[in-house]
Amino acid sequence: MSLGDPVWPQGQSLASDTYLPRLLEGLESLRSQNVLCDVTLEAEQVSFPAHKAVLAAASSYCKMRFLEGDSAGPDAPVKLVGVTARGLRNVLSFLYSNRLELTLPTLEETFRAAEGLLVREVMTLCFQFLEDGLNPRSCLEILHVSRRLGPKELVEKAMSCVRRHGGEILADSARLRELDKATLCQILDGAEVGNLTERELFHAAVCWLHHDSARLKDAAAVLRHIRFPLIPLRDLQKFVQNVSLMKTDPACRRYLLEALDYHSQPYAQPVLQSERTQVRAGADSLLILGGRSADNALRDDVWAADPSGRSWKRIGKLHGPVYNHCVAVLRDFIFVLGGQERFDPTGQCPSNKVFRFDPRQNAWLQVASMQGRRTRFHAGALNDRLVAVGGGALLGTLTDTAEEYHPVDNEWRTLPPFPAPVADHAGASHKGILYVAGGFSASKTTCETYSYLSRLRRWIKNRPMTFARCDHGMATVGDRIFCVGGRALTNAGEWVPVNQTEFYCPATDQWALLHLSAFDLCQFGLAVHQLQMYITGGGALQRRTKEDGVFICDPGEKVWEKAGSLPVALADHASCFARLPCWITGEQQEEREEASVTIKKTSTLNLFITSTHVPSGGREASSASQGI
Repeated sequence: MSLGDPVWPQGQSLASDTYLPRLLEGLESLRSQNVLCDVTLEAEQVSFPAHKAVLAAASSYCKMRFLEGDSAGPDAPVKLVGVTARGLRNVLSFLYSNRLELTLPTLEETFRAAEGLLVREVMTLCFQFLEDGLNPRSCLEILHVSRRLGPKELVEKAMSCVRRHGGEILADSARLRELDKATLCQILDGAEVGNLTERELFHAAVCWLHHDSARLKDAAAVLRHIRFPLIPLRDLQKFVQNVSLMKTDPACRRYLLEALDYHSQPYAQPVLQSERTQVRAGADSLLILGGRSADNALRDDVWAADPSGRSWKRIGKLHGPVYNHCVAVLRDFIFVLGGQERFDPTGQCPSNKVFRFDPRQNAWLQVASMQGRRTRFHAGALNDRLVAVGGGALLGTLTDTAEEYHPVDNEWRTLPPFPAPVADHAGASHKGILYVAGGFSASKTTCETYSYLSRLRRWIKNRPMTFARCDHGMATVGDRIFCVGGRALTNAGEWVPVNQTEFYCPATDQWALLHLSAFDLCQFGLAVHQLQMYITGGGALQRRTKEDGVFICDPGEKVWEKAGSLPVALADHASCFARLPCWITGEQQEEREEASVTIKKTSTLNLFITSTHVPSGGREASSASQGI
């Protein structure tokens, strides 16, 4: 090769960006002028000239038809049955332009034409149009169309959108009347209508039934989805039992009687739970109740946050300021027990009062008081009952007494005493057994661990913890019980933090260390949600301060991560997780609180429902066990 010969590049495959659009443009021009068209499609007696090659390439039906030949002759029009002229026009326009013009009124006939011609691209675009068009105003109509067209996944997405916006649909009388029975029942059965009260849902269902007398035969099937026990007693008596359906239909009357019976046993309600009493549109919330703040004041606030622990909302108040109390959750009823209602460093005036919060009604009820006054004790739910163990009693003495609350009878019953007087201990239940460990007893911190076997009514001594501690936290995560934080009293009489975390395996009766980051906290709140532990607030012993941190730990990850901060720094408070209706934590809270106050005042039941607010005051000094 001479120096003057050209050097050619390697072979390439090139494509034009303009060829395909120009090809389609040319084919569309030929069709519009009826040039070289060799076949005619006919729908509703309207003829559409086209090209066999184009149709055969795009339509499986046309390809098969042309290959088989037509008995009526090669020039006979192809008559399409069950296809509208407008639908066929839209499909042909797509075949020649790659553009599909759709509106909700034209979608179904376009889809039927594409279905008849087996043009899958148009069918797919129709489904995409419906899915992309889902919104609060269109979801109901799209649901109806989807059910007729048949794609299961699209029907599920449309129904999900309808459920999410069920409250808006039920509140719109025109859209409510258009609902079919199945869709109405799915809306009423869902949790997404939690922005409406149960009474409002009942009213919507009755309006739907009365719109057409033919629907009345379905009254029992429709009203079965109303959770009548969630309707306040006053509203049941005033707005429900006077509806004719509730008197004439035997099944509907049973729904009413079930709700009235539920309200007639206010104290037993935690053990009367069923699907019809479950919180609707509930969300698991982290609650903080009472405690002492950094300015040494006692608090009566109830704060709630989602499991992220970042955004807090004050959802109400306790019966009054309180600290060193306990909180127990039984079937999403929240019990607040004992503690001290005014600051008293010697703990000589603890309380035995017990209050129960019902998130279904957003109301407090004072239940039977404990037999003994308690502060710095342990209480928790065990086998559908509450158990309270030890703590500081009257005159600042420690107690070994234990007692059990029976909701059905609304009474506390004596249990076998704890093996020793103790305070500032912690406990957790596992598979129906209560485990209590640590605490302050006989002027020293202890590492002893005991379990209470309720069937045998006896305490069993278990293997002790590795570290003596008090003012710590215990929580069950999976099959292990974790012990976190706290402090210990040295032989020299000084308080030192216990930074080590250890866990107990009930199956083997063994304690083991969990290597976590050091944690200098005591007198904090500890709660568990979905195998994660939450520590809130507490006192930092070395800094002598109260903290506002919210820390989350997955024991498998072996690290505490700060998720957020409490609204105020707190110690000696209580924390728990419970399922709250969205309207308690949402924007409509103020309106619901006003309604709740009205219900309390006019209830025909002889209940003690607290509404008293005692301003927080309190002073701080060193507690009987040298607190923060």
